[in-house]
Parts: sequence; C-alpha cells; structure tokens
Amino acid sequence: MNEIKTKDEDENRYRNDKICHHYVVGVSIGTMSQPTAIAVVEQETRARGDWSPENTGLSLRHLERVPLDMRYPEMVDHIDGLVARLAEEDSSSDDPDLLLDVTGTGRSVGNLIEASGLKPIRITITAGSGENEVKYNDWQLSKAELVGTLQVTLQTDRLKMAAELDLVSTLVSELQTFKIRTTVINGNDPESWREGQFDDLVFAVGMAVWRAGKQTPYPKDWRMERKRYAARNRGPLNWMSA
Repeated sequence: MNEIKTKDEDENRYRNDKICHHYVVGVSIGTMSQPTAIAVVEQETRARGDWSPENTGLSLRHLERVPLDMRYPEMVDHIDGLVARLAEEDSSSDDPDLLLDVTGTGRSVGNLIEASGLKPIRITITAGSGENEVKYNDWQLSKAELVGTLQVTLQTDRLKMAAELDLVSTLVSELQTFKIRTTVINGNDPESWREGQFDDLVFAVGMAVWRAGKQTPYPKDWRMERKRYAARNRGPLNWMSA
C-alpha cells in the first residue's frame, strides 16, 4: 500500500527541486532585401526526486532585427557571439539550441553557420500542416503548425514577454492579423514564404517556442545525481555476471 505524503514532505520535495534555465534561439534569415529576425526564449525546467523534468515557464528575453546592410559573414559572427554569451550566462543546462529558418536562402547560409562551429537545427517552412524531420536536425515545419503553436502559447499565458523589448508590440500586432495562405512555400519561392511586413519576427519567435515545446532539458546536476545513484545501486546485469 502506497504511503500518503504529508504536506511538509510535499513542500520539502519542492524545496529540493532542481531548476535550470535553457535558452532557445530562433533565427529567421531573410534574403538580401528582407530583414533577419533573432529571438531568444528562456525555458525554465524543474526536476524533483524521481519525477521526470517538466517545463514550467517560457520567457521571451531578446528580440531584434538585423540591419539590412549586414553581410552574411557578419551575421554569423553576431549569432555566434549571442549564443556564446547565453551559454556563459547559465551553466545549469546544455548549450542553447539554435533554430535556423533557411526557407528563403536555401542551404548556403546554414552551411556558413555550421562552418563557424555552431550546430543549427534547420527549419524549412512549408504549406499544409504538421511537421517532418527529414534527417537529423533538419525539419520541415508547416506555417500553420508554427503560427498556431505560437498563438496558443500566447493566449494561454505560457509565454511571458519582457515589456522593455522594443519589437514586442509589433510582434503582437502581426500575430493578431496573421493569415495563413495555402500557397506552396519552398526554398525557391521566398515571396510566398513571407507574406506580411513582420513575418520575420513571428517566425523567429515561433520556431523557438515550437522547439521548447518538443523537449524538456534536464538540469546538469540532476543528471549527475541520477548517474551517481544508478552507479551505487547497479547490480549484476544478468545471471552470467553474478
């Protein structure tokens, strides 16, 4: 018969929670005549005792538009520096995830970013619905899935946005009027990929939120404790090793 935990025991469990703050960076890269947007979403994860970790909060910490006259090599350096700063800011979780919208530029900019040492998760925005991992860290994500996920996250108050971010009001206004057409969207048709004036912001934030909803990062110290516990309690693997 399972014991019923007392209130004090339950509260003590919460005091011993392991908390980590993991960053997800969404970058929607524009063509030479279109802006590039960068968003940083902070994902709070909480792990306790024998319970699996759970996502407990999302916060939009950074939102920017890269100047149109910034060349791609400079942009790569800018992204690399941002990811490095975020990795140093909080060491309780793994390095930030980098989501890269390569719909309008094809694979060339993604290759340039990988050559710098970063390991982006490539996203191609498509028509229709759903998502599909073509190969490891290479996804096809429908516009409906991306925008719908972001809208639901905002309307259920699961995503907090820092009031001091200049582009937040622009992002919210765009989401309120966002319309999803069924035109074919692919890497060779960037005009149908971005239809609104501020789609770059929607895509950058949307990718980060989508990624945060797909994974629950484990706090590093929680994983280390689990490994030590497993090592202490590991018995013979089978009768042959007894």
